[in-house]
Amino acid sequence: MDLYGKIKQLYSSLTDDDIYNYIVLNHLHNANEIPNGKVKVGNDYIHSWTHPTLAQPTQAQLDAIGE
Repeated sequence: MDLYGKIKQLYSSLTDDDIYNYIVLNHLHNANEIPNGKVKVGNDYIHSWTHPTLAQPTQAQLDAIGE
């Protein structure tokens, strides 16, 4: 499952508008280029998260969601 899918599974109340307005996901062709400390799944990572009521998921939360 990709990063978007794991976020939607963790926070089922998130709408596409929420993601468009408050969350920036980035994709890199080389996972080694993802900045240290960023929450990631595969080659995708959370660049920024400014949702007013939902905390940015942790790496552990996303890792706990199955493929």
